[in-house]
Amino acid sequence: MKRLLSVLCSLLMLCSSGMALASSSPEYDHIGKIQEGIHGAWCDQNGHRPVVFAYDQLNEMRITDVSNFSGDKFNGSATLTLLGKEGTKFFNIYWDNTAGKRSLNLGGNLQLQPKTGEINHAESVGGLTLDMTMAEVSRKYSGDAHMLTPSETKAMCGVNDIGWYFSNIGLIVTYDDETFTVDRLILLKGAQTAFDRGVLNADSPLSRYAEVYGWGYEPEAGSVVDMGNGESMSFQYYPQAVMLKLNDVQ
Repeated sequence: MKRLLSVLCSLLMLCSSGMALASSSPEYDHIGKIQEGIHGAWCDQNGHRPVVFAYDQLNEMRITDVSNFSGDKFNGSATLTLLGKEGTKFFNIYWDNTAGKRSLNLGGNLQLQPKTGEINHAESVGGLTLDMTMAEVSRKYSGDAHMLTPSETKAMCGVNDIGWYFSNIGLIVTYDDETFTVDRLILLKGAQTAFDRGVLNADSPLSRYAEVYGWGYEPEAGSVVDMGNGESMSFQYYPQAVMLKLNDVQ
């Protein structure tokens, strides 16, 4: 009889433990509830900053918790806890799927809409383009980069932001705070690589940029040239660095 009671107690403890784990896991809390509201591929109004929600991931960054949930699949909000390379981040997310039109707001600042096509990027560096996710960059150049503080990045290329420095090729990559996608590709003076299409970098004369890209004028140091599709070539910090960036970042 004692043995039977011992077995029953053990089973009860296992069941209660499993229930506790289930209730504390986002899979059993609100993550399932928000899927109908946020699932799929999104981008900003210019087609950049792509975001893909795949159950418990945002652009392959793990969603570890969902809290402050309110609403339903048509209209609602929640707070997401994400675990990324820079540590734990918290985002408020708002969705609106009423009147047959879907929209999403990430972090209170970034307005997103359903993604319908791909951007034809103006340039790339070693196969890296703007809008690539942090996970995509890591797979292509695994283990080659180390993180710079904003002050360290500014000292190297003038940009006051967290940067990921590929010292072996002289490239700094920065990411959007909400989407974890590339918003700048910065080639430093003396870089061992160049823009793929133009084969140019910070050591190239400005006249060569005008010739290769057919601008019809020579850009000046400190200037920014629109490359189309929401992307720019920036000479703000030339000859210390040259930068391909999204138009709406400094």
